[in-house]
Amino acid sequence: MLSSEAESDQLSGMIYVGFLHHWAPIMFGILSYICNSIFVYIVLKKTRSSFGAYKYMLMSFGIFDIMYSTVDMVVAMGSHSEGNTFCLFVSHGPFAEDPEMGFAALCVRCMFFSLSYGVLEVHFIYRYVALCRPQWIPAFADPKWITAMALGVMGQGIVWFCSVYFCMWSDDEMRSYLEVPFRRDYNADVYKVPILGSTYWGASTGLIARTSAGIVIISIISCWTIYFCIWIGWTIHSKLSVVEMSKTTKKMHRNLLKALAIQTFIPFAISYIPCVFAWTVPLIHVDSKSLNNYTAVIAVAAFPFIDPLAIILLLPDYRNAFFKIFAPCMLRPSKTNPETTAGESSKI
Repeated sequence: MLSSEAESDQLSGMIYVGFLHHWAPIMFGILSYICNSIFVYIVLKKTRSSFGAYKYMLMSFGIFDIMYSTVDMVVAMGSHSEGNTFCLFVSHGPFAEDPEMGFAALCVRCMFFSLSYGVLEVHFIYRYVALCRPQWIPAFADPKWITAMALGVMGQGIVWFCSVYFCMWSDDEMRSYLEVPFRRDYNADVYKVPILGSTYWGASTGLIARTSAGIVIISIISCWTIYFCIWIGWTIHSKLSVVEMSKTTKKMHRNLLKALAIQTFIPFAISYIPCVFAWTVPLIHVDSKSLNNYTAVIAVAAFPFIDPLAIILLLPDYRNAFFKIFAPCMLRPSKTNPETTAGESSKI
C-alpha cells in the first residue's frame, strides 16, 4: 500500500507524449503567425475597392487564425481513446499541473474549434449576400449588424464551451477507467491531469447520459455547419450559372467561392474527421489509444497555417503579390483585369 502511494507521488501531471506531438503544434503555430501576418498585409495592401467590407472580413479571418494558433500552443492538448472512454487532456504547459484551471483552459481550447465554424459561416453568408442579395451588403458595414454577427459567432462558441464544461467534466469514475492507460502510456497519474471526455458504455447511467449529451450537442453543431456551408455554396454556384455580370466579376466570384470551399474542406478533412473519429471509436469498441495525438491533435494545429494559403494561391491579385515579395523569379507577367466593366458597380 505504501509503495503504491509512493509511486503515485512520483507520477506527475505533466505528460510528454512524444517529439512530434510536442513540437509539431509549436512549429505549425509559428508558421501560422508568419503566413497569416503575410496574408493580412497582402489583403490590406492589395485588395480591390470592389471587395468593399469583405476586405476586412478576410483580415479578420487571418487575425482569428493567429488567435487560434496562440490558444493551441498555450493549451497543449492530448487525446486518448481506450475501452469505454474518450478523453482530451492538457499534456504540458502552464495549465498542465492544475486540474481545475487546466480543465477550464481545455474548454476554451475546444470553444475555438467551434468559433472557427462560426467564422466560416459568416464568410459564406457574405458571399451569398454579395451575389444573391446585393441590396443587403451595406449591413456588413453597419455597426449593429457587425455586432450581431460577432455575437452569433460567439454564441455558437459559448454553446460549445458550455457543452464540454457542464457535460464532459471528469469525475473519479471516468478517471478510474483511464488510470491504467495513463500509467502505462504516459507514466502519469490521471487524477492530477486536467481532463474532459465521454464514457459510452459499462459505466453508471448518470455518467453515460451526461457525457453523451455533450457529444451529441457538439456533433449537432458540427453537422449543422457542414450542411449550412454546403447548402450556401451550392446556392452560390447555381446562381453563378445564370446571373448576368461581366466575365471578370463572375470569375472573381468563382475564385472566392473556390477559396471558401477549400477553406471549408481543409478543417473538415484534417481537423473535423480525425476529431470525430477520436470521439466515436469507443462506441464500436475500437482502442485507438494514443494514436489520436499523432492524427487529430496535430491536424487541428495545422489548419490555421494552411488556411490562408487557399485564398493567397487562388486569387490572382494576392498570388501575384505573394510571389512578387517572396519568389519574384516565379512570377509570370499577367494582364491585369479591370475591377469591373463600365456601368457595373456591384460589390464582390
